[in-house]
Amino acid sequence: MLLVSQEQYAAAFDAAVSVAAADGMKPTVLDRRGGYIHTDPAAAGSIVEPWKPKASSPRQALENTMTLQRRTARFEFRQVGIEELPIIDVGELSGPALLTGSGVDFTTYDGPLELRVWVFVERQYKRGIRRGSWTLRDETTTRELPVDSLWEQTPSTFWVPMTRDVARERALLADVESRLSAQ
Repeated sequence: MLLVSQEQYAAAFDAAVSVAAADGMKPTVLDRRGGYIHTDPAAAGSIVEPWKPKASSPRQALENTMTLQRRTARFEFRQVGIEELPIIDVGELSGPALLTGSGVDFTTYDGPLELRVWVFVERQYKRGIRRGSWTLRDETTTRELPVDSLWEQTPSTFWVPMTRDVARERALLADVESRLSAQ
């Protein structure tokens, strides 16, 4: 978490956008009033791919080498001292339909803010892959044929959320802080 004054908000927002882009994650959703930035997923760097964004640790570089992983970042500005409300089961929702989570316009908000970053790691899986026990050359793909149909099911790929990359979150926040202090 990084504390930001209202006077620094515009610079901090721009710094977060440029830090995400420099880390290989292209910002796609930019909401200056709502105070959040969401990026497209970026393939994680591995040991044999030094041109991709570097891994946060040697273990992570090894994991990225063995399986295809990607990272997505979400930068979020919040009012200082606002705590998350517990989710309660209510019968009917009432109130205005707000586009932002907090309902505050951060471009005109007067008060201290905090910047938080979440980096999510996802792993790619392929349906129907059979891996050999001796070498990668033994990898084959199964084909499932439904009993009552003439069409063939094609193998597909999908992404599964694995964990958060806390080390990358800290590095992104440190980069934003260094860009703010350089101004």
